[in-house]
Amino acid sequence: MEPNLPETLLAQFSDYLAARVGLHFPRDRWADLTRGIALAATDLGFPDTATCVRHLLSSGLTQSQIEVLASHLTIGETYFFREPRSFEALAQQVLPDLIWSRRADSRSLRIWSAACCTGEEAYSIAILLDQLIPDIADWNITILATDINPRFLRRAAEGFYTEWSFRGVGADIKDRYFTREPGGFRIIPRIKALVTLAYHNLVEDRFPSLDSNTNAMDIVLCRNVLMYFSPERARVVVAHLHRALREGGWLIPSAVDGAPPLFAPLVLADIEGASLYRKRAAAFPTPPPPPAMPIIPQPAPASPVEPIQSAGGYQAASALHDKGRYGEASEKLLGHLSAEPGDVPAMLLLARTYANQGRLADALQWCTKLVAADRLSAGHHYLLAMIQQEMGALSDAATSLHRALFLDPQFVLAHFASANLARIEGKRPEARKHYRNALQLLEGRAPGDVLPESEGLTVERLTQIARHAAEMIDGGRV
Repeated sequence: MEPNLPETLLAQFSDYLAARVGLHFPRDRWADLTRGIALAATDLGFPDTATCVRHLLSSGLTQSQIEVLASHLTIGETYFFREPRSFEALAQQVLPDLIWSRRADSRSLRIWSAACCTGEEAYSIAILLDQLIPDIADWNITILATDINPRFLRRAAEGFYTEWSFRGVGADIKDRYFTREPGGFRIIPRIKALVTLAYHNLVEDRFPSLDSNTNAMDIVLCRNVLMYFSPERARVVVAHLHRALREGGWLIPSAVDGAPPLFAPLVLADIEGASLYRKRAAAFPTPPPPPAMPIIPQPAPASPVEPIQSAGGYQAASALHDKGRYGEASEKLLGHLSAEPGDVPAMLLLARTYANQGRLADALQWCTKLVAADRLSAGHHYLLAMIQQEMGALSDAATSLHRALFLDPQFVLAHFASANLARIEGKRPEARKHYRNALQLLEGRAPGDVLPESEGLTVERLTQIARHAAEMIDGGRV
């Protein structure tokens, strides 16, 4: 039996959720909202639903309460190769074109499964890439899988699935990529190692960012997520996803996530019966046969991008960078640095701007100049490490982080990055040590303080992210 809540209380809590969490529950979905709150109330230790709602309204939501609510108010159910048409589009055109264009140079791909749930989507991508790239061991592959729910991430880290996750999947996939264990199947280590799991909130966390590895993506899958957001919140999230994509990159939502106007200025492409959205690029690589599917132009956004004043090279470039106009920002910074070649803040911003475009060789070049200009800056060595890690140069990244911590042993972000790198490399004791150091250094700091050298990351958010990351070590990709 569903609990009864006064309509005024439901309306108030619905508005509060939309403003605080981004979850949208109009009147026709209040029954779903009531059921979800009832389940959350039990987990949160309240005697009844009304008491739970009144307490949350009066006291405000903590991050842990947000996570519990999100787990009960969204559908945390998925399976391998869900929505087959999207995976057919990836297998038949999107990935082959990307692989062909990268094979001659960087041999790198960056893919983000945003709201990955229990990991099936991310591991499906890893399996698909393994099938499409015979020499995958020679590539620098990033498959980032993030979610707001730590319970889902822990299950993804375990990599263990029952038959229910394989509905519609052929036996050959299970035989090749999983080992049978009592009660289910476990993903093989080679495929599991392609996926990096991380805690991330699409509503509260700033992105794209080198700090969270959410920049310069070739493909972002954000499926069955936007439908839970209010229209205003969904537009904000899409704008940030647009910035997180490289020029020519792809956003793959679900059909229920919204109509094409929501995704402007991305352009719609119908491939294999799936609706995908692409970030405009000045020139797309010409793939070998079969020819690319036609891209359907979309109307220009209702509010055109405002021009940035030309006066003040660095200030104008910074404003362009903040608006996600990375190509324009880098051009303006190059002009500024030709006149003032020793401007350290400009070199720093240019390195970040190139990294956000996926131009890692250029980012590395300018960050190396930055380090040479000021070798005693721990922040410069940290940025260099982030770029090196993105390029797959993990040993170089570890060396740069070691130098950053030698210069500043209290550098929280460098401890956190060192922990993440150790976790990727399977060095569990070292990862635990750095997570512990980061959390100890965060203790006592004001929760709302923005951490130095970060792109807006607060003490409170890094504390939450580090705790969740530490919890995944034993069940993670190590």
